[in-house]
Formats: sequence, structure tokens, C-alpha cells
Amino acid sequence: MTHALLTVFHPLAYYLSFFVFGLLGLALSVGCLLLAWLPATPRVEHFCQRLVHRHCALWLGWLAFTRLVRVRFEGFDRLSGDRGLVLVANHLGLMDVLYLFARVPEALCIFKPAVRRNPVLGAAVRRAGYLCSDGGHDLVRLAAERVAAGATLIIFPEGTRARAGVLNPLKPGFVLIARRAHAPVQLVRIACDSNLLVKGRAWWKLPGLPAHVTVSLGPCLPPPDREKNSAIIAQVDTWFRSGPAADTADRWPAAGAASAHPQPAS
Repeated sequence: MTHALLTVFHPLAYYLSFFVFGLLGLALSVGCLLLAWLPATPRVEHFCQRLVHRHCALWLGWLAFTRLVRVRFEGFDRLSGDRGLVLVANHLGLMDVLYLFARVPEALCIFKPAVRRNPVLGAAVRRAGYLCSDGGHDLVRLAAERVAAGATLIIFPEGTRARAGVLNPLKPGFVLIARRAHAPVQLVRIACDSNLLVKGRAWWKLPGLPAHVTVSLGPCLPPPDREKNSAIIAQVDTWFRSGPAADTADRWPAAGAASAHPQPAS
């Protein structure tokens, strides 16, 4: 497309995409509500987790079709789903968890209490057995029990999205859960060359498009044992800061440069 056509196409496709996401989410919620009469067994939760996986995969497929966001997964063929795992990723934008759900068919996450009341995703997160962050000390115990039973738990240890791609201090919750569950810690790096749904920027403000996202599977750390939490956190922090996600701020286009064509993330 020419620059003039892209100037018109990108805003239309971007806002239409949120409408498509809402429709897919409502269909997901209706499906989960229809299962409300079933007991909250692991089998039902796994089924709902796969529904969420399909929803996210369809959403990424739509974004790729419209050429708004192209996501490349690297190394995920090494990911084993037959054991409990704490999957730790950096947090750049609101879509980060969707990338991971789209790639991992059955996974848990920790969500904010407000999501329970979300008409698009509320029913799904409840039926899929996701964990609410208002659980306090019980949250670590419940999460560890689920991981010890074989679940994959997605955690963003920064706790919130990074500003301008600068990694936030990591919280120790993922270490406590992994140690209690005696589970390995799988690192995942997310890199993006756009200010797509980043912290401090309203969702309706057009980001730099097209956006290129790379989700890379990193090293798998053995179950924490006698090491101090601070040593493990420092190791994870160093790994995150050493990769391409650390320089995303330099590659984000300025506000208003929505029709720019940045190079794919490396």
C-alpha cells in the first residue's frame, strides 16, 4: 500500500480490530457461561483454558491478516507441557498475555480483581480457573499447588507494564511459587518495535503500525532450592536487561507517527 492509503487503512483496521476482539470475547464468555452448571474440575478448567487459547490465536490471526501486528514465536517447540512450570515474562503492553495464551494451549495466569466484572473476559477467567491477585498469602499457596499438580503458570514479575520499555523491578512472587511447587522457571522475552498498548498511553491513540513482536523462549532455570530469592531475581533481571526488549524505547516511533514502517524486531 502507498503511504496515503496506509494513513487511512491503519486507523480503520485498528479500531475495527477492537470490535472484532469484543465479538470474539463475547462469544467466549457465552460459551463459558453455558458451562457454568458444570463443577469446577480440572477437566472443565482445561477445556475453558483451551477456549481462551483459541480466542487469542484467532485474534492474532486477525491482526496478522490486517497486517497491523505480526507476532513471531521463537524456540517454543522446546516448551514441554507435561510438567508444572512457572513461565516468567517481561511486560511491555496489554497484549503480552494474549501472545502467551495463543501459544500455550493450557495455561493459568494471575488477573486483577476488576477483570471479574469485565463483560468480555470475566466469565472466561472464572471458568478457566485463573487466580485473582487479591488472594494475599493464599495466592502463593494456591498457585504453587496448581503448578505442583502440573499446571503452567504465566507470571509477569514486574507487576505492571514497563514505561518506555524500561524493565521494572522484579517482585519475588514467582520465586516463592516455584520453590514451593518445586517447579522450574521458564524465561520468556517479549520484544516489540511499537508503542502498542503501552503504559501511560490510551488504547485509542494510534500506535506505530505495523507492529512487529518477537516472543522468544529463553533458558529454563531449575527449581529454586537453597538460593536466596535476591540471587535468583538478580539472575532473571540480568537476562531480561541483556536482550532486545531492553532497547525497545529506542525503536518506538514518536506519537503521531502511526504510519511508519519500522523494521521487524530482531
